[in-house]
Amino acid sequence: MRLPTSPLPILVLVSLLFLPGLAAQKPPATAEPQPASPPAPGELPGGGDLGEEAPPLIERSVVRIVTYMQRASWFSPWDMEGVSSGVGTGFVVEGGRVVTNAHVIADARMVLLFLYDDPVPHEARVVAAGHDADLALVEPVEPHLLDDVPKLQLGGLPKLRTVVETYGFPTGSDQLSSTRGVVSRVDLQVYVHSGVDRHLAVQTDAAINPGNSGGPVVQDGKVVGVAFQGTDALENVGFFIPMEVLQHFLTDVKDGSYDGYPDLGAFSATLENPVQRKAAGMSDKESGVLVSFVRRESSADGVLKVGDVLLAIDGKPIADDGSVPVDGLRLPFGLLLDRHQIGDVARFKILRDGQRREVAVPLRVFPRRELYGTPYDRLPRYFVYGGLIFVPLDQGMLETFGQHWFSEADRQVMYEYFYRPYEDPSVQTRERVVMLRRLDHPVNTNMAWYRNQVLEKVNGKEVQDLNDLVRTIESSQDRFLVFEFSGSGHFSVLDREAAQAANQTILTTYGVPKDRNL
Repeated sequence: MRLPTSPLPILVLVSLLFLPGLAAQKPPATAEPQPASPPAPGELPGGGDLGEEAPPLIERSVVRIVTYMQRASWFSPWDMEGVSSGVGTGFVVEGGRVVTNAHVIADARMVLLFLYDDPVPHEARVVAAGHDADLALVEPVEPHLLDDVPKLQLGGLPKLRTVVETYGFPTGSDQLSSTRGVVSRVDLQVYVHSGVDRHLAVQTDAAINPGNSGGPVVQDGKVVGVAFQGTDALENVGFFIPMEVLQHFLTDVKDGSYDGYPDLGAFSATLENPVQRKAAGMSDKESGVLVSFVRRESSADGVLKVGDVLLAIDGKPIADDGSVPVDGLRLPFGLLLDRHQIGDVARFKILRDGQRREVAVPLRVFPRRELYGTPYDRLPRYFVYGGLIFVPLDQGMLETFGQHWFSEADRQVMYEYFYRPYEDPSVQTRERVVMLRRLDHPVNTNMAWYRNQVLEKVNGKEVQDLNDLVRTIESSQDRFLVFEFSGSGHFSVLDREAAQAANQTILTTYGVPKDRNL
């Protein structure tokens, strides 16, 4: 489930990847099981006392992952940042592949696997990465390397107040470590890696050890989670990804590609106030939530309407606070949407205009989802003309304001990104374009407005997306190009012929290899 307009004001959750020399900072969750009796030597652990030593078969299945990564620069979108390295953890599953976190291998240039009791690095390739679920599959380049490595079995959701054990390589050490913790909460959480996706996560009080990211969380001899993030807001608290999220990922990638999670694209308001329920036409025995917004081109568009009351989803009644009963817990109804794959159909019972009816919602990805969440494994899109740099208004652009971009970014830019789509639905189907900055040259000097300006029109024509901007500029026969910006009434002007003539000189002077990446 995606949160397109609700990033954390202060990012209190952190993924647990240890990245020496890298600015970004990602720790993992830790946890442990408590088998009923000590496992026999060479056996996988059962529930209860785990004994003093980690079971050898578990140890042999856990691998250390060293990644050399390189991100593109969104401030100079034709350029690359320096290469850095990070250490994470993974574990071998059926099929001879290694499960780990997406943030362990994000933007990878080279991935190395270190097997149990083997100091020799083995090159690996990324098979699939789901950045919305912070999960990835990698496999060694060398055939049959993992044939003799024990494959860990996948379990279910651990119960509250039971003990689990997490395996990994904390702080980048090459020695396997394990820590124990009690399962203290199961709930939907924001996944820090993308910053906008919200899925089921399990909280444990196991110690947080950077480098454990991607390590298995084990109970009763089976993997019940993947360690992935902690929080600075609480002491001795870590989180792991439960099996239903991993199983969703593994099912998705069976066809050779990862499509991601579907999203309803509708916002809802709780109906805990009895007067609100009466005003909505609900009976005393009914409960549900009120649809308050439907995004254009989303799954819900054309099926649900503002003012509908969602009474049930997939046969489960929705409470007035938006929760549904799941496995003995009460969790937000979005969890049931998460259990679907893209292309599935979610079925709702709704109340509309006093009539109760059943509706089917074909599930799709969130529209323009590439604009939301921290971007990985791709190059920025951009266009340079007359020294002016144009980019899409996405989170990569917002992050050019720095680590604390949520509070430090330009207010008009933040309004256009987060709030205007809900006040002005016409912009929901457009890709907003930003004049990011300029490469100084006589053709653009003394331009009053050129930094972080959201573009609305060029020569009176509304800009639909970055490609549309390029077409508009290159097809223009006007003497001047007039760039009108959103909200402020400000505008800037280029002499079109002078800008065109200077374009190649500007690119050469500033070391820009090409004027666009669309």
